[in-house]
Amino acid sequence: MSASRPKRGLVTGGSSGIGFAAASRLTADGWRVTSLSRRPSAPAGVAAIAGDASDVDDLQRALATAAPEGRLHGLVCSAGVPPSGPWDDPEHWEQVLRVDLTAAWQAARTAWPALRAAGGAVVLLGSIVGSGEGSLRSPAYAAAKAGLEGLGRSLALIGAKEGVRVNVLAPGAFDTPFDEQLFPPAARPDVPLGRMGSPEEAAGIIAFLLSDEASYVSGSVWRVDGGRTALSPASSAGVAAPDEHTEF
Repeated sequence: MSASRPKRGLVTGGSSGIGFAAASRLTADGWRVTSLSRRPSAPAGVAAIAGDASDVDDLQRALATAAPEGRLHGLVCSAGVPPSGPWDDPEHWEQVLRVDLTAAWQAARTAWPALRAAGGAVVLLGSIVGSGEGSLRSPAYAAAKAGLEGLGRSLALIGAKEGVRVNVLAPGAFDTPFDEQLFPPAARPDVPLGRMGSPEEAAGIIAFLLSDEASYVSGSVWRVDGGRTALSPASSAGVAAPDEHTEF
């Protein structure tokens, strides 16, 4: 990467959690990063744009800052709303699908010409909820995150002939404000590694997927869950205390 022409990236939802950590990591790696989120806050050195990640006008404003020369090397779609209810409320369903699924499609669609011009890469932030687990609280969240995997695979096919790679990161329990902490972060009986992940651990994988080292990685889903989806119900019952439960 040239010192005079750093790689340029756009992170949606870069004001907190994994999005914040990803923006921070890319900046530390020498990228010029722009964040689009409802709160105009971002890591030091990151251009913060206040806006709605599902709004095309806001996305275009952020893209103008992120890729002033029409070249975007990396797009990270981490904006989203956490699982919540009620599960049978149509307005809630529409909001979650708009923010957790449609916003990623809008971001990719809006940024696609700049990604194509740079031979860039995209990382969509999914979840093990939807692909590996259901949700009692929010079928909308599970449907949106499962949909991101289909979107990611489809965009990878579209991008293959245009030099754009697309992958999905599917986190499990991570120590961020986004996750409901049913157990202490350092003592998770529902995770074989025994703890929640840190945003920085997810950011490291995002940085790899956007890097030239991952030049042959596209259309994949990277589960980062400390082994949680490998844990059978019988095994889980053996490590969890009888009076504890996890809402899947």
